[in-house]
This record gives sequence, structure tokens and C-alpha cells, in this order.
Amino acid sequence: MSTDATVNQSSEDESPEVRAAREKFPTASYSDHVLSDIFEDAKRLFLDAMIDVDCAHAVMLGECRIITGAEASALLSALAGLDRERIRAAVYDGSFEDLFFYIQSLITEVCGEDVAGRLHTARSRNDIDVTIYRIRLRSDILSVLRGVLDLRGVMLAIAARHHETLMPAYTHTQPAQPTTLAHFMLAMAEVLGRDIERLRRAYEGANHSPLGACAITTTGFPNDRQRTAELLGFDAPTVNSYASISAVDYFTESLGALSVLLVNTGKFAQEFLLMATREFDAIRLSDGYVQISSIMPQKRNPVALEHVRALASKALGQSQGVFLSVHNTPFGDINDVEDDLQPLIANAFRDARRSISLFAAALSTATFNVAVLRERAGRDFITVTELADTIVRREGLPFRAAHHVVARGVGLALEGGQELTHSLLQAAAREVLGRELRITPEEVRIALDPEQFVRVRTILGGPAPEETRRALDGER
Repeated sequence: MSTDATVNQSSEDESPEVRAAREKFPTASYSDHVLSDIFEDAKRLFLDAMIDVDCAHAVMLGECRIITGAEASALLSALAGLDRERIRAAVYDGSFEDLFFYIQSLITEVCGEDVAGRLHTARSRNDIDVTIYRIRLRSDILSVLRGVLDLRGVMLAIAARHHETLMPAYTHTQPAQPTTLAHFMLAMAEVLGRDIERLRRAYEGANHSPLGACAITTTGFPNDRQRTAELLGFDAPTVNSYASISAVDYFTESLGALSVLLVNTGKFAQEFLLMATREFDAIRLSDGYVQISSIMPQKRNPVALEHVRALASKALGQSQGVFLSVHNTPFGDINDVEDDLQPLIANAFRDARRSISLFAAALSTATFNVAVLRERAGRDFITVTELADTIVRREGLPFRAAHHVVARGVGLALEGGQELTHSLLQAAAREVLGRELRITPEEVRIALDPEQFVRVRTILGGPAPEETRRALDGER
């Protein structure tokens, strides 16, 4: 038998126990399928945060005299001298398990093993990881918040220009009642205001430092957790060390707030996409946000709004994926909520930010077809609620009776293919009430006027220009 054949036969005859004893962590398979991707993700998402955590911990160790001042200074000097571009360019080769150990090796090159090894006194990769995750998350929350504030500002600016611009409001996708473009935009801005508050609360929940919780039960060294929290820009330390390592609500709460924002964003984008159709012809995106067709010369495709909707849906899907990933996982340090999951959280916030920022940019240069909106505000009998209200005030009838009269009047108008007139209303009254109304033709005309419809709705939250101006002042 040849030597090669002997070697192959020997390898095949190895028991699993023998093969396991020969292999060392990490195996090539584990490196290829787990550690390599984790290394790249960590460089992209957490490098700066990891170095910041090292610096804060070194300062605290020195101040608390857990290490000497000279040792702390040497560590801080080594950390300050790290070539971050070199680290970002590094290719994973299995020499070090992960980014944490790679950075430790670079510090060792400068300080030597004795000093470099002291940096890990009174801490664990567990509390380091959760701390850098929170640092990244709070940055992502702030980035999305800035985008939402910009989008809301664009909507308020549109509202400020259109207090008098009539348009139809829709319920069940059908024309319902007249309103104004200002009222419509203020509605969206109000919802975004609540999204802002939800994101702010999520930021407050995330902005607590778990550093010092160590593996899960803190340490016997006299760590100053308040000091490291302060150095890293956190509002305060987390409290219970077990929860500091085990809890996931800091990111599920944040993704919950993000998910609500994304649902709202998708609904808003859908409204404007419908308004941008030729059939609605209510909004026109500027040329920079529409795409032509490769075959149809007439096309102006509102692709920016489509991408707003698609990105919001993508980010929402990523957010829901996180919830499914952590559902029913153990309450403790567990990989399910760490290296493999964190990029999904970051990507959800990134795509949300892309969606929101694109939305703000596209709306900021869009124009509205005021004439079309105004004309539609007086069509399809959408002012007849005010006619019923006028009958109640004029005749002293119960609203339900007035509603029946007006509904029959609309029916007669539709049957005759005409607008609702005073004479048709009286015919309806005779059918429904057995008598005519005292209302005059002029009162009917005024009641059916869309401007009058809007003008009388002056109570809190209404579309009357004086009320939308007051509301706008409050929103600003």
C-alpha cells in the first residue's frame, strides 16, 4: 500500500474522540462561518466604541489605584497610538479570535504583556460587548432622530404655505370631507412628533452603561462604574449586574419605537404615491426624484417615494427579525443576542435613516397641484355633512333625521345626474319628514361651499385656517 493510501486510511480510521483531541479552537470551519464575519462586522460597527471603552476603563483603573498611574498612562498612550485604518484594513486570518483580542495584541506590541494584560483587570468581554452595543445603538437612534426632525420640519414648512389650500380628506379610500393641505400635513407632523418622543425615550433607556458588570456579578475590585459611565457619555450606570448582561429590552424597546416610525413612514409614503399618480395629479416630484422609462418617453416614475416605502419595509422586516431571534432565548449571556444579531439591529436603523432622509429630500422640492385639490374639495357631495349640521341648527331636528334627509337628497341628485339643489333637498324632506324645511336656497348654497365647510371648523384640531395656524405655532 502506498504512503498516501496509508495516510488516508489512517485519517479515515480516526475516532471522533481522536480527531476532536487533535483539533484546536477555532477550527477552520468555525473561523470561516462565524469568526471571519464577526471580525468584519465588529470593525465596521464597533471599533471606535471598543477603543473608547478601553480608554475609559484604563482611566478608571488608574484613578481607583487598581493599577498604577504609570501603567494607566502607558495603556492610554498605546490606545491613542492605535492605527485605526490599519485595524479596519486587517483581514481575518485566525491568528486572534476576534477584534477584542486583535486590539489587545496591538497594545501588547507597545506596552509589553505585563502592562497590556492589566487593562483587562476587573472587566469581561461580556460587559465590554453590551457596552459597545449600547454606544452604537444610541448613535443610531440619534441619527434616525435627526432624520425624523428634518422630515417633520419639511412637513411643517409645507403646512405653513397651505393654510388656505382646500383638498378632500379620504376615509376608506373614498372622498369624505373637505380639509386643507395644512391640516393634512399637520396630521403627519403630529404623528412624527410622537415618533420623536418614542425614540427619545428609547435613547434614554439605551444610554446607561453596563461596564463594570463584568461577567455577570461585578467584581471584587473597587471599580467606579459611575466614572466609566461619565467618561463614555452615558447618563448613568445600569444597576443590577445580572440584568446588565442578560437584558435585551434596551434594544427591543428601541426597535419597537423604530418599528412604529417605519409603519407611519410607509403609510405616509403610500399617500404621496397615490397623490403622484396621473389619476390623482395632486403632487409633482421635482425631476431629480423621478425616473424615466427605457421605452416609454412620457413616464415620470416617482421612484424616490417607492424607495422610501421599500426601505421602510425592509427596515421593519429587519426589526421584526430581531424580535424573533431573541424570543425564548435564555436570560443570560448568550450568542443569540450578540455578534450575529447586532448587525441586523444596525442595518435596521441604517435603512430607516435612508428612508426618512430620502423622504424629506423628495418632499422638500415637491409641488402641489392646488387647482386640482381645490376642485376636488367641492365634488362628490363631500360637503353635505355641513348641510346636515345646518339643518339641525336651522330646524331643530335631531341629527339622525337631518342625516336621512340629506342622504335622500344626495340619492335624488345621483339618480338625476345633477348636483344637490335646494329643490332636491325639499323633495327629500317631503319624502322623509312629510314636510318641507325652512332652510333657504342661499343657506343651502353656503352650507355646500367647501370654503365654508372648512371655515366653521374652528375647534381644537380642526382644519379652519385660524386653527391650523395656531396648531402650527404649537408644533414649532
